Amino acid sequence: MAGSAGPAAGTAGAPAVGASAPAAGTGAASAQPSAPAAGGGAGSGAPVPPPAGAATPGADLEAVLLDDKLVGQVLPDAKAMAGWEEEKRKVDTADHATTCTASAPCTGKPLSGSVRFSSGDLVTRFIVETLPNRDAAKNRLKETYASYTSGPFQQVDTPVLGSESQAFQGPLAGSDGIGIVLRSGTVVASVTTEGGPADVAAARRFAVMLVKRIEQAQQGRTPDAGLGLA
Repeated sequence: MAGSAGPAAGTAGAPAVGASAPAAGTGAASAQPSAPAAGGGAGSGAPVPPPAGAATPGADLEAVLLDDKLVGQVLPDAKAMAGWEEEKRKVDTADHATTCTASAPCTGKPLSGSVRFSSGDLVTRFIVETLPNRDAAKNRLKETYASYTSGPFQQVDTPVLGSESQAFQGPLAGSDGIGIVLRSGTVVASVTTEGGPADVAAARRFAVMLVKRIEQAQQGRTPDAGLGLA
C-alpha cells in the first residue's frame, strides 16, 4: 500500500479515507491471548519476521508509560526492523499540542508516538498511545475500533494479541492493506501495512514485536524485541 496516505500519525490505527471496500465487520475479538500464526509472509520479498514459536504475550499490566524517552524506545528502531528503512519518527503529547524533544521533554502526561518504515513499495507504520490507566485505554481502543468499523474495512479473524486486539483489512493509501489495533494494559497501539498484497500474517508478526516491546517497558526493562524475536 504505497503512498503518503494512511492512518494519521498519533492516532492509534485510525484509517485513512480510501477507495471503497467490502462493508466493515462488527464486534471485537475476545481478550484471551493465543499463539501467533506460523508461516506466511509478504509476497513481495520484503523482509518480514520468521514464524513465531513462543506464545503471544497477553499480560494486562497496570504500569503506565508517561515518559517520552520511554515511548521512543518502545517504537521499533532500525535494529529491530532489520532490512527496513526508517522514514519518520515522532513523539508528542496525546492531544498533539506539544512535540517532545530532548530540549523539551514530556513527562507525566498521556503521549502519542509513531514511526514509519519502508522496504521498496512496502510501508509499515507503528503507532503507540499511552494512557493514564487501563479504563482510559479500553475507551481509547473502542474509539479506534469504531474508526475502522464505520468505514470501508472488513474485520479479519486472527488470534488476539496483548490484552485485546482486532485486525482489519481495507483501503489504505489507495490499495488494500491491513491494520491491527490492540491494547496492552494502559497502552493502545496499532500496526498498518500497505504497498503490496494484503498479508495478515506479516502484519501480525510486526504487531507481536510491538506488543513485546510494550510489555518489556511495562516490566521496567529496555525494549529490545525485534523481528527475529517476534
